[in-house]
Amino acid sequence: MKKVSYRRAVPTDKPAIERLFEELLRTVGDDETDGYEEGYLDKFFGGGDVIYVAVSEDKVVGYVSVELHSGFVYLDDISVTEKFRGMGIGTKLISLAERYADERGASSAVLHVERTNISARYFYQRLGYTVTDDEGSRFRMAKHIRKE
Repeated sequence: MKKVSYRRAVPTDKPAIERLFEELLRTVGDDETDGYEEGYLDKFFGGGDVIYVAVSEDKVVGYVSVELHSGFVYLDDISVTEKFRGMGIGTKLISLAERYADERGASSAVLHVERTNISARYFYQRLGYTVTDDEGSRFRMAKHIRKE
């Protein structure tokens, strides 16, 4: 098993994050893999929004982007490269996002999952997320995280 470490992303991680996002889009069957709009990732560096990355052998192999809102965090994108799936990386990244939320007083974490991505939906359910809204092509899921 390869060693994996975790940290907050830095701007030099952007190309690797963009590649993982494109891989994510292909995984869910989105043929429009143009990636993020120019400058989109900049909001995650230096403000309340953050990205956590998983790194193995100096390569980013997974990430979660976390948007801080009033009372909750939104897990915008979660991706682990295919050959590193099933190793607990996604679980650890989500745990980091939830801890970040709790430290900032957010009471819940929210995410969206494509309706067709059944394995991801079950993964989130195992972590305590429940479907709170059916939005047609995707589900909104949430988890109460605030430790009182």
